[in-house]
Amino acid sequence: MKPRDGPLCDVRVLDLSRVIAGPYIGRVFADLGADVIKVEPPGGDEVRQIAPKHDRGMSGLLTFANVGKRSLCVDLRQSAGVELVLDLASQCDVVLENFRPGVLERLGLGWEVMHSRNPRTVLLSLNGFGRDSVWSDRRAYAPIVHAVTGILDDQAAFANQPVAQHKDAHADTVAALHAAVAVLAALRAVARGEPGQWVEVPMFDAVLATYNITANELLEPPDDRVMNPIYDAGSHGAIATAGSVQHVWALIAAAHDDLEDPTPVGADIRTKARLRHQALEGWMAAHESREALLARLAEAGIACAPVATLREAMTGELAQERDLLSWVDDRRGGTRPVVKPPARFSASPNRVRGPAPQRGEHNEEVLREVLGYAPTRIRELLEAGVLSAHEEDDTSD
Repeated sequence: MKPRDGPLCDVRVLDLSRVIAGPYIGRVFADLGADVIKVEPPGGDEVRQIAPKHDRGMSGLLTFANVGKRSLCVDLRQSAGVELVLDLASQCDVVLENFRPGVLERLGLGWEVMHSRNPRTVLLSLNGFGRDSVWSDRRAYAPIVHAVTGILDDQAAFANQPVAQHKDAHADTVAALHAAVAVLAALRAVARGEPGQWVEVPMFDAVLATYNITANELLEPPDDRVMNPIYDAGSHGAIATAGSVQHVWALIAAAHDDLEDPTPVGADIRTKARLRHQALEGWMAAHESREALLARLAEAGIACAPVATLREAMTGELAQERDLLSWVDDRRGGTRPVVKPPARFSASPNRVRGPAPQRGEHNEEVLREVLGYAPTRIRELLEAGVLSAHEEDDTSD
C-alpha cells in the first residue's frame, strides 16, 4: 500500500454499507486521505448494477460514492466471514453500515461485539427512520424519504406543479454529510481519551434538519412571499434571482427608470407579485443581449445568474476555472469524470485518490497488510467461498 497523505491519513475505515448514503460517507473520508476498506457481498454492491446495461458492474453511481477505496468480497452468511470482518473492525477507527436496524446484530456484528473487540472504534449506523422508530423496519431509499419528509409536496407547491420525484438522491447525500460530521466529532472524543461511540443518523431526521424551509412552515400566519423567482427573459433564457419578487422589483425600480409598475392600488401581495413578475420578464426580454441584461441587474444590486444545464455547469468556463473535474480510470480501458471534493486545505491534500475498486480487488492486499494473513490462509478462504475473487462484471440483462 502506498503511503497516505491528507488530514485523515492516519484513519482507517471499514465500510460495510451499500448503494449511496453509506458509501458516500466513506468517499468523503477517502478523499481526505483515510484508508477506506469497502466490504461487498459475493455478488457485489447492488449499486454496481443501478445503471444502463453498458455501464453495469462499474457504474457511474459506484464511482461517485466509492473512488479511492479498497474492496473485499466477503460472504457474511458464513461464520468465518463474520469473524474476518470482526478482525478487520478491531483494526479500524470507524465502521460504517446502512442496514436496516437489527440486521447488523443478526449477522453477529452488533455494537456490543464490535465495542468489546476494540473499545476505540466508532460505529456509524445510517438508516431510514431510527432504530427506536415504529418505522424502523421499513425500506428507506432516498425516493421514499423524499416523499415522507414532505419535501416533494413542498417543492411542487412552490413550483405550482404536480408532485414529482427528485432526480438526485438528495436524502442519501444530505444524510451522509451529517454522518461524516458526526463521525469526525466522535473521533475527536476518542482522541481526548473517551471510548468509541455508536452514532446513529436517520435519513428522515437529517433531511428535515437540513431543509431550511422548516423555519417558516409552522409560522402563523405563514410566510406567503414569492421567493427566489426565475424569470423567462425571452431569447436571453431563464434568469434566476435571489430574494422576494418585492425585493427584486424595489431594487430594479430604484436603479432604472424604464420599469413601469402594473399593479392597481390596493392589490394584495400575491396579485402584486404576479403582475410585477410579468412586467419584469418583459423588461428583461427587451434588452439587446443577455450580457447587457445581467450587467443592468448587477447595477441594481440583484444577485442573479442565467440558468445553466448540468452539463454546462460541469464543463463551462466556471468549471474549467475551478478545475472542477478529476478523471479516473473506469476499469474498462477508459476514464470517467468525478467532481472533486470542494474543501481545499492550505496544507493538506483533499482529492480523488483513485478509481472505484472492482469487486474483491484488494482481498489479498488488505488481509495481508491489515491482518497479517499468510497466502495459504487467504487461499483457504477463497476455496471455502468466504472470499470472492474478482471476475469480469456482468453487463447482461
